[in-house]
Amino acid sequence: MATNELSFMVGGAAGLGVKTAGLIFARLCSRAGLHIYGNVEYPSVIRGDHNSYQVMASEKRVFGHVRALDVLLALDDLSTELHGDEIRPGGALIYDVDQSKADIRGLEERGAVLVGLPFQSIIKKVGGGQRLLNTVGIGATMGLLRFDFDAIAATLQDSFARHGDDVLKQNLGAARRAYDAAVEGFADRFGITLQRRDAPKRMLLTGNEALAMGAIKAGITFYAGYPMTPSSSILSYIAKHEREYGIVVKHAEDEISAAGMALGAAFAGARSMTATSGGGFALMCEFVGAAGMTETPLVIVESQRPGPSTGLPTRTEQSDLKFVLSASQGEFPRIVIAPSNSEESFRLAFEAFNLAERYQTPVILLMDKHLSESTWTLEPFDTSGMVVDRGSRLDEAALASIDEYKRYAFTPSGVSPMARPGTPGGVFVATSDEHDERGDICEDEPVRSRMMEKRLRKIGSLDVSECGWRLHGNPDAALTVVGWGSTASPIRGAVDLLEKEGAGVGFLQIIYMNPFPEEQVARVLGKARRAVVVENNATAQLADVIRERTGVRIEDTILKYSGRQWLVDELAEEIRRRL
Repeated sequence: MATNELSFMVGGAAGLGVKTAGLIFARLCSRAGLHIYGNVEYPSVIRGDHNSYQVMASEKRVFGHVRALDVLLALDDLSTELHGDEIRPGGALIYDVDQSKADIRGLEERGAVLVGLPFQSIIKKVGGGQRLLNTVGIGATMGLLRFDFDAIAATLQDSFARHGDDVLKQNLGAARRAYDAAVEGFADRFGITLQRRDAPKRMLLTGNEALAMGAIKAGITFYAGYPMTPSSSILSYIAKHEREYGIVVKHAEDEISAAGMALGAAFAGARSMTATSGGGFALMCEFVGAAGMTETPLVIVESQRPGPSTGLPTRTEQSDLKFVLSASQGEFPRIVIAPSNSEESFRLAFEAFNLAERYQTPVILLMDKHLSESTWTLEPFDTSGMVVDRGSRLDEAALASIDEYKRYAFTPSGVSPMARPGTPGGVFVATSDEHDERGDICEDEPVRSRMMEKRLRKIGSLDVSECGWRLHGNPDAALTVVGWGSTASPIRGAVDLLEKEGAGVGFLQIIYMNPFPEEQVARVLGKARRAVVVENNATAQLADVIRERTGVRIEDTILKYSGRQWLVDELAEEIRRRL
């Protein structure tokens, strides 16, 4: 009998509450003291097509999903057809005997426990409609796993109480009937249970939610955005808390307007951010360049999805790295940071605001769909040492003590002290044309050269020798895996799996893409006996960046560009071949 180790998936048509069911299951496991990792998959249609939500639950930290399912909750026959083969021998299929016509004889022959329950009959008995289908499924799942129903009731209370007493009563009744039926008819035949364990309370956050929390912690006062999957939930999360934290949130008419609003607010002295995906970022590029020329601190989130053009709007990929590193015409400094999980999304979002104002330059947080929308359990954030740094600023008293304020003064660091527009004594000109120290348009050769050199040396003092990379596992391993962003989690899961088999594997994670930790990466790869790059793109963009910045050429790559994230066991098999 296995306890508290489970791979669960709920699948069904869009509109059946698949995501709600997955989140309820994840919340139940989290409140029971378990670690969870949840991922939602959905097509770019509003209703009717297939959706799924997979949750890994464990008493140990979970880094990613595996292919094999312990429990599949199929809210329709298509879910059985698409995912039935993923049920491991001894796993369970939960389905509606009132409606299902799927051929499940093969699953029974493979030893799966077939949990057929009368979903429609249960719904009718409690007087509800098809919206109760997911609640019936969750009740059946938790009954099969012999989980405490009081905990289920408490979670349903939190989820449905706002919809009124009648809706809550129907959901509790449906869950109870399905729970009892699963316990009485099937639980003794299934070999996995879920039980509460003593553990500290944890948060349950997506990457986007954690990033938005980091922005709020950093003191964001202005956010402008246009909804674009997978960045949209950043807009909705910050808007939900705008009054609580004194944030102005603008739902712009498009990405161009959002970037212009965010840039204008940053110019006026606000801590400002916008977020989008690759297509929206393409529209924002002119304002990215304007931020570079006017030396305006601006934070931009680019959450990648597969392209080109509209591509796969609701899937994941890491194919915008080179685009972001070189976006907009001309040459100017920008900082590009790639978080890999919710905790890093929180901390690096906070740091992005400090960096933007410290170096007066755009800072881009490079996310992707899998990171933005996946759910992790996290310990409460330790915010000690997180201090807001607004960079080199001049107030009225400081301006009164100098003869002339030059907004773009030549300085050894390249960073010129900045005064908020409207501060007495701080009048200056800002233009997207090349300019002199006062900001007046200037095309003189010496001024152009000096101004370019000034801007380009700004981030030269940003030391990423420690924060720009991380080495996980054995530094003297037979194989060093190199990756970035959301692939870091399944890589770490695969490395852990291989270490249990006795294989020597290390993992080099790149966090800062610009400035790049050149010396440190070159040193690690120089000592590596063999290296392989893992990415969610077709052209190994990180491998190209490493070669450009360090001269180290990594020939071996493991690439996936189907629009889906790496699975831990899938990736472990690919790495195992290199060993």
